[in-house]
Amino acid sequence: MRAVIFGSSGLLGRSVLRAFGDTAVTGTGFSRAVGGLVRVDATSADDIDRLLGRHRPDVVVNCVGERRPEVWEGAPAQALGRNVDAARLIARGVHRCGARLLHISSDYVFDGTAPPYRPDSLPNPLNAYGRWKLLAERAVRAACPDAVILRLPVLYGPAQFAAETNLTVIARQVGAGARVELDDVCVRYPTHADEAAEVCRRIAGALWHGQCRGSVVHWSAEQGFAKFQTALLIARRFGLSAGHIHAGETDAASGDRPVDCRLDCQDLPAGLRPVRRRLFSAEFPPVVEPWLAPARPALSRREEP
Repeated sequence: MRAVIFGSSGLLGRSVLRAFGDTAVTGTGFSRAVGGLVRVDATSADDIDRLLGRHRPDVVVNCVGERRPEVWEGAPAQALGRNVDAARLIARGVHRCGARLLHISSDYVFDGTAPPYRPDSLPNPLNAYGRWKLLAERAVRAACPDAVILRLPVLYGPAQFAAETNLTVIARQVGAGARVELDDVCVRYPTHADEAAEVCRRIAGALWHGQCRGSVVHWSAEQGFAKFQTALLIARRFGLSAGHIHAGETDAASGDRPVDCRLDCQDLPAGLRPVRRRLFSAEFPPVVEPWLAPARPALSRREEP
């Protein structure tokens, strides 16, 4: 099986690239196209078509897109390009070259009022980020009807810069010692990027064998935490003071953050081998430890995207 992974420089993309290590795999990036990644502008149909024509993949995974909603709040045109236009162009290119497509989406397409959400539950995004993700799903389905759409929750894993994951941002806040108010209402289900990548690898294999075409599937960790609860877990695990961390309703009060988008994951395609569940309590310490100390010049350099 030949595979192309669009967006391989991001948190999930790096894990997906590793998960496809037993195949002839090509990874792409743009602003961070280093370490063997092919530089591709995912908003350029010409770039996409050249890459697909050169490598002729059997399966394509689209990991392009910013998974931090706040990044796009002040740049709607850029957000539309990266999250919707890129998805449409990749789907069109994949359809033209005859490959199979796995497109990554988000639990933010739901409003968080009636969990758990099945793949056929009615989307109702509360914010612009969720609406862009839903528009991307629809664009992919229109351009490539056989594509699989995989919705994932918030992810964590080894970060290249502190702002890359919510978990490392919270770790920085715990380590800094300055007073901070963190939301204690909205529940998230942090899922390790390597676990999500293994799901991607299994689905891609199923697609290659003609299974699950045109489906929507969900994957998520089972444990849910609010940001405040996560901060307390970090402080306790490393014996740090939590006196500066205060519970609040900062996310919930905004009205545009879903309270609980728990995904029902019971309908994964038949024939997929069980995926190893990673316990958050066991996996988060090595992820957050490098980011607990107050920022130093060396760490600041690492934070450059």
